[in-house]
Amino acid sequence: MTFKATLRLALSDPRESPRKTWPLLLGLVFGIATWVVLTGFTRGATNWLRERVGGSLPNRIRVSSSKTQFGPLQLGGGLNDDTVAACKAIAGVEEVYRQAHYPGPCQLFANYSGQRMTTDLILEGVDPGQVLAQLPTGAAFEDTSGSQVPAVVPQPVLDILNAGISAHTNLPNLSEQALIGRGFELRVGSSSFAPGPSIDIRCNIVGVSDQLGVNGPAVPLAWVQRNSKRPLEYHTLTLQLAPGANLESVLRAVDRLHLAAPDLETAKRIGQAAVLAQVLAAAFAGAILLVAGVGIGSGFTVKVQLEQPDIGLYRSLGATRRDIARLYLVRATSLGMQGAIWGLLAGLFVGQASATLILSQLPKALSQGVTLFQPSPASLLTAVFFAPMVAVGAAWLPARQAANLEPGRILRNGG
Repeated sequence: MTFKATLRLALSDPRESPRKTWPLLLGLVFGIATWVVLTGFTRGATNWLRERVGGSLPNRIRVSSSKTQFGPLQLGGGLNDDTVAACKAIAGVEEVYRQAHYPGPCQLFANYSGQRMTTDLILEGVDPGQVLAQLPTGAAFEDTSGSQVPAVVPQPVLDILNAGISAHTNLPNLSEQALIGRGFELRVGSSSFAPGPSIDIRCNIVGVSDQLGVNGPAVPLAWVQRNSKRPLEYHTLTLQLAPGANLESVLRAVDRLHLAAPDLETAKRIGQAAVLAQVLAAAFAGAILLVAGVGIGSGFTVKVQLEQPDIGLYRSLGATRRDIARLYLVRATSLGMQGAIWGLLAGLFVGQASATLILSQLPKALSQGVTLFQPSPASLLTAVFFAPMVAVGAAWLPARQAANLEPGRILRNGG
């Protein structure tokens, strides 16, 4: 029997119907759909966390003094112009952007949805290049010595505000578009806890950036230097890498300077957690597919018992043992492909619907631009190939049993 004839016979089985095959398909569909949903959410959540930790610009590394590091918040100083020069000399570093606190108390006054808001804060000074890539086209962020000072709001602060204050009050969510062009007053040199000589300035918000960490609003570093009464110590340096730079080589040079890259360490831990989550997802989906395989094996065993008269007839007409085994394995492959296709469709639908539902419950400004469900092509291809392998593996023993049946005995016994 040719392979083409075997294929035609297997796929046109008169004893089969969709109603009979669905019980065998359900386990495969559920297992593949579970794999797609879990891996898609793991990848989406991992990418979202990495971006929130390290920022959305992948060619940058934030470093700080390892002696003054307190987790993700860099509250100490210890970096100076010599450190900046040493970082610029590292092969693969294209530019170094400085970040420093204003060395004194500050107080902010603003109107938030008609309500007056006053708060003490830490004023940040940053080099313009650190945030320009994320500002709207044409936005200016430099010290002009004018009556208004341009300011940039850190993205994490905006997220905290929307997820915390706005979510539990009647105050509206704030978006980047709603903030740009608005202003606030700063009292520099005095606060509610440390009153003293101060100056009042007007700040104009020109954008939002995820390159500033969890700090207060940022103004041009030149303005902070000009208005500071003592030399600044930088608490963070942002290294912009040249195209094709060797990240590992840069990190070794950073370590030799006794600097730390806390964002990369956090991202590494996130990556390790993502790998563990992928393993758990694979184990859970694998357990479901294992149960499905047992069901498929039992189903094919029953099929072989019921189809013994057909097997005896095929053998008497010249079919070999290999043809009979191939007949059932082709059916198993077809079943596996159906399970893979339906499982992929179900997984993609459930995953996307669940992600949409979850994001709809978050503040709009916090969920904007977030893709929570991101199944990778590799995970989808794994599902496409794995489901038929499970079905074929489960049907292997019944197929061999069918091939080993003696046609004469079957026909004598009447099946």
